[in-house]
Amino acid sequence: MKQIIALALVLFGFSAAAQNTIYSHAIGNWRNGPVVFITPLIETTEATTKPQLKEQFRAQYPELKEIPDTDLDVLLFGTPEEGNDSRLTLERKYGMRKLEVVMLELPKD
Repeated sequence: MKQIIALALVLFGFSAAAQNTIYSHAIGNWRNGPVVFITPLIETTEATTKPQLKEQFRAQYPELKEIPDTDLDVLLFGTPEEGNDSRLTLERKYGMRKLEVVMLELPKD
């Protein structure tokens, strides 16, 4: 029994370590504004779920706390370049719709 438990722990450790690095940012009030919030890009892993990322972004950025789940989206990317391109594209897109866009900054901890 101890050998089975030890083997399971070793396999779990390998599977947890095998998660690839990905990048993410959130966008709040994206449907109709009036102010669209776009967070900075963060590094995460494939093991992190979108609901977990939503909670992380809400904890880091007070501006996102009152935004309903239906109007807060988390986007995932394979490279930081893709993520940064997405942020800039979204900023331009919502600006063309005459919505105020706030590019949030990393918290100063």
